[in-house]
Amino acid sequence: MAVEERSVETKASPQAIWKIWSDTSTWPQWNPDVQSMKLNGPFASGTTGTMTNKQGAHEIQLEDVVPGQSFRLETSVIPLTRFSFECRVAGGAAGTSVVSQGIRVKGPLGAIVGGMMGKQIANSFPALLQGLARKAEASQA
Repeated sequence: MAVEERSVETKASPQAIWKIWSDTSTWPQWNPDVQSMKLNGPFASGTTGTMTNKQGAHEIQLEDVVPGQSFRLETSVIPLTRFSFECRVAGGAAGTSVVSQGIRVKGPLGAIVGGMMGKQIANSFPALLQGLARKAEASQA
């Protein structure tokens, strides 16, 4: 299944973005889809936790964490699927940063569910990425 990805550009530095992104206690402040987020350890590969949204509580796991750059959040919200949210920040032109989030749906029903929902879910990413960017920009002011 292909990744559906969305990006925004911000004046915030990659370091400012990462500081907020890796502090999951801030997620409900800038991500309209998250009501709470609790990790059972550090923001590192293999750490598990619970994210609560309008649909309920979901067990999550962090993977491929590259501090200051990227991480992947894995969860299963529909039986026989695995949702993989791929998140990145990188330096852009003229002192800006580009913040990206993508979704890939895997598992036995991954192609079907991803085909039905992937684009719709990805279309919600700009709002949360803009919220993250605004919070990071404010933290640098």
